[in-house]
Amino acid sequence: MLSGPGRLWLATLLALPLVLAGGAQPTVARPTVWHTLTPQGQWVAAGRVQAPSACPALTLPPDWTVRGAAWGDVTGDGQPECVLSVWRPWRDWPIGRWAAAPTPIMGNRDARGRSAHIAVLRPLPGGRYRELWVGSALFQPVSGLTVRPDGTLATLEVTYAAPQAPAHALSEWRWTSFGFRLLRRVPVQAREVGRDARGWAAVR
Repeated sequence: MLSGPGRLWLATLLALPLVLAGGAQPTVARPTVWHTLTPQGQWVAAGRVQAPSACPALTLPPDWTVRGAAWGDVTGDGQPECVLSVWRPWRDWPIGRWAAAPTPIMGNRDARGRSAHIAVLRPLPGGRYRELWVGSALFQPVSGLTVRPDGTLATLEVTYAAPQAPAHALSEWRWTSFGFRLLRRVPVQAREVGRDARGWAAVR
């Protein structure tokens, strides 16, 4: 049974808003035209692809850099949200001030001290918004995203060392009310993400 610092770390980890686990598959797809990932994990020609639906214009903090945005109901409450992939100055967990060891997000930032996050915002009149959820600094930054009709969030993942390079993975996530749970992560090399007529994630 954990006690003291061990129990504190366990509670913190259980409260993480974003699960960053996931396995890798040996084959890496490098589509030059749109391809869709089927529910069975196979890549097939996508046909017609829809770009992520645009979010309403929002007045965001000046130190936020948006890398990807999509409009859709990821929380399952029947109302669409603006889901953003943003870069902003890195901040440690508040618990880091009292912890003896570095927090798990200590390395989740680039050489300039900026980290990537997923933000779920509810637009309000006049460019204002309400933060429904903003996750901790991501282990793998997100360069693009889309929301499938069933609320699944599909993201393209890059690295802090090469954030402008093609994404190395497509990941799909579901809302848990505390953040997102990883459904699957598939190796790929791609720069764009959308969804096809069936609502499946598509990349090129």
